[in-house]
Amino acid sequence: MAIKNGRIPKWLEWVRCRRLQILCVAGGFLLYGLAASGLTADDSLKSGYLQRGDYGEEEKTYEFMVDGLAETPVLCQVEIGARQYTQEEAEEKFGSILEAIGQQILGENKSLSHVETDLTLPTEFAGTGITASWQSDAPDILDSYGQIQLEHPPEEGVEVWLSVELTDGIHTAESTFPVKVVPQAISEEQRLAEGLADEIRLADKEEPWGTGVHLPETYDGHALRYRPLTGDYRILPFLGILLAMLFWVRDKNRLQEEKKRRKELLMLDYADVVYQLMVFVGAGLTVARAWERIVLNYEERRSRNRCGIRPAYEEMADARARMQCGIPEGQAIAEFGQKCQLQSYLKLTGLLEQNRRTGTKNLTQLLGQEMSLAWEQQKNIARRLGEEAGTKLLLPLLLMLLVVMVIIMVPAMMSMS
Repeated sequence: MAIKNGRIPKWLEWVRCRRLQILCVAGGFLLYGLAASGLTADDSLKSGYLQRGDYGEEEKTYEFMVDGLAETPVLCQVEIGARQYTQEEAEEKFGSILEAIGQQILGENKSLSHVETDLTLPTEFAGTGITASWQSDAPDILDSYGQIQLEHPPEEGVEVWLSVELTDGIHTAESTFPVKVVPQAISEEQRLAEGLADEIRLADKEEPWGTGVHLPETYDGHALRYRPLTGDYRILPFLGILLAMLFWVRDKNRLQEEKKRRKELLMLDYADVVYQLMVFVGAGLTVARAWERIVLNYEERRSRNRCGIRPAYEEMADARARMQCGIPEGQAIAEFGQKCQLQSYLKLTGLLEQNRRTGTKNLTQLLGQEMSLAWEQQKNIARRLGEEAGTKLLLPLLLMLLVVMVIIMVPAMMSMS
């Protein structure tokens, strides 16, 4: 978008000034559009047909107005049950479920004839409206939840019959699965660890009156050494390094923010400093006396808590203290401009130094011209800070708008469903 002569078009300025109002109006139209589209999508009354819920869903509640039933429109509320299977459909669905359920319940096991770990027994099947109930003929070995209760099954395994009943609330189907529970395969390390633990337990039972139990020095031909169980702490140095980096980044960002804030305060106070110098010099005071009066006024306001710490006046107070210690006035003022590190303050100290050297009589006029430029600069800074503050507030306002939209839309959607 072209900006002619460096100026923003009036209509664009108007839009930027009223962007929040425009967002609110647009949000209202958006909510209306969503609500209207939702109502239209669910509006089946015009066709005289009420849609049932799918298999297994809860019954739907419809509310509508009826014209012609009485002299005035009548509110009617009715519940429509979910769809049900026919006998043929139920048998077909039960058959497909029973066909696949043998693999679904395996869990981590390879087959039902070699079950080492717990089975996964589903109790419902999503989207079908069909539920399952399980029953075991030996719950002390394998219970009805598919969990193995026998701690040490024999090597040849134990056979259990697991039955399931499927139902959709009207029709039912049953089936039975043979399951063989076998010991869980363990690694060589686990076998050795369990054997060593058994040997230590045996030593504990042999001398229960002793003050402790001696750990075996060898087992199964292996020389043993023992050490306490500890966690892996090697990550701690890396966490320390990461934390140090995060603190370094935080301190760096904080330092940059402080520098930025100091620069903004210096720029905001520049016009006021020039104005006070112009007034005091115009009243007949020398630059040094005017400088002193400005510092004294600032310190008085600070003592009465009428203002906070202002970097420009703090640097002026530091320059005044150096003058009182015998440093030449020109040097102290020049160092003041260098410490402020802004072009405007360097320009001001240049004017004061030129007046001190040449005795320029029109210093008041020069300060007046500089003050006019400074006020324009201050207004631009204030405008920019205001725009930045508005931009920072835009995100919370959008979040609040989103929350309002959710509060309005959720009940509307729930009532439509």
